[in-house]
Formats: sequence, C-alpha cells, structure tokens
Amino acid sequence: MAMAAVVASVSAEKTVIPHLIDGTQATPKGKPLSDHEARQLREMMRDVVTQGSGRVLSDLPGPAVLAKTGTAEYGSSKPLKTHAWMIATQDDLAVAVFVNDGKSGSGTAGPLLRTFLAKAS
Repeated sequence: MAMAAVVASVSAEKTVIPHLIDGTQATPKGKPLSDHEARQLREMMRDVVTQGSGRVLSDLPGPAVLAKTGTAEYGSSKPLKTHAWMIATQDDLAVAVFVNDGKSGSGTAGPLLRTFLAKAS
C-alpha cells in the first residue's frame, strides 16, 4: 500500500495518504516535493514506460502510464532470492504489484500489472 501511495502522490501532484476507515484521515508530516522535483519525477517515470524497463506497459490504451520497476534481494541462500515489484499510475489509478519470489520487476511484476491496467480501462 505504501508504494501505491507513492505513485498516487506522484500522479496527484500532492501527498496522498491512504486510509482504511472512512472518516479517518491522517495528516501529511513531510515536506512535499517542489513543482520542479515532481515534474522531473513524472518525466523519469514516463521514460521508464517509453524507453526503459517498463516498456511492457507502453502500448496500453488511455492516458499516459507512469511506472517504476524494482527488485530486492533477500535471505541467505546462494543465489539470493528476489522480490520483484512494479508501481504504476494511469489517470487517477495507482497500483503496486509485489511478487515475493520473482526474477525482475519488469519481467515478473510487469505482465501482471499490464493485465490489471488493461482490464481496468
């Protein structure tokens, strides 16, 4: 949920704090990104889709998709196991996909995210 809130905040151009109980809303405590920082971040996340590891989302219909892929190694086995993740936003939808044991964000989480966004539009 935290990573979906990150990509939602980038898309909304303001801090988005999710809430689980209606009528209960937290107050942002951190300093928001400047307009310049937010614009640069949106441009880089769009480049992930058009030129980078998130190209699996590049031909989705509708508004432009912004995304970021990632992996995180964990454990003590050799080779280390890998968490694979990808976050994306399209219009007012923000999504985070996490795969506990995956190969890469783009290769493992990307196709799942593509299927979700394709069905959501």
